[in-house]
Amino acid sequence: MPFTQKYKIYRYDGDSRGLLKPGALLRYSQQIAGEHAVSIGITDDLYARTHTAYVLAKLALHFDRVPHVDETLTITTEPEKLKRAVNRRFNIFYDGEGREVACVDSRWVLIDTDRRLILRRHPPEFPSSGWAEELPRELPMKMTKVPLDQCELLGAHRADYSRCDMNGHLNNTIYADLICDALPQQTWQTMAVRDLVIYYHKEVPQGESLRLARARLAENRWFFSGWNGDTCNFEAEITLAPL
Repeated sequence: MPFTQKYKIYRYDGDSRGLLKPGALLRYSQQIAGEHAVSIGITDDLYARTHTAYVLAKLALHFDRVPHVDETLTITTEPEKLKRAVNRRFNIFYDGEGREVACVDSRWVLIDTDRRLILRRHPPEFPSSGWAEELPRELPMKMTKVPLDQCELLGAHRADYSRCDMNGHLNNTIYADLICDALPQQTWQTMAVRDLVIYYHKEVPQGESLRLARARLAENRWFFSGWNGDTCNFEAEITLAPL
């Protein structure tokens, strides 16, 4: 059964128009995933004993309607059992009338933190229940990639204290903030995010930086990538729609 929680949209999670920021929605998505994991026995203590950690590999976010501050959202989350080293998780966001307003489809891999290897099976200490055999929904995760030499370079961003999480690297939700900040300012006069796809290739440890690159794919569609030297840390595609 899906795990369900309610979250009120705090005002600091809204933009200048009072609309929920995509990065904030991803933080709600991350929070309920963690709460569900704890409810089935996947705790920090379990990770420490098994020398494991979940790492986000990619996600897709879709808005049917961007919620407003002060709304209360009901969020459901459900993970799929391990398949070829990947756990899928699907989160759905409902408004006060019970209408779906957004959803997040994510792909997670479990790693051995000592050897930095992806595990193709859960350690025996992990719970066997709480996973769906197969999730009924899936969001598109393909993107149009643009080589770095065909992108516009936008400057560097450091993984500072306020941007990092308990794993000691740039939190995965911050990438959405960086992308939205890097769009032309006039975008936010009439547009809102409709779809966002992010591929996470390599973490940015606290104190290190990435160079942001941008390319316009179409009138309301952009490609982004982030680089640390010759290493591509992430790639993303964002699609906008009129309010």
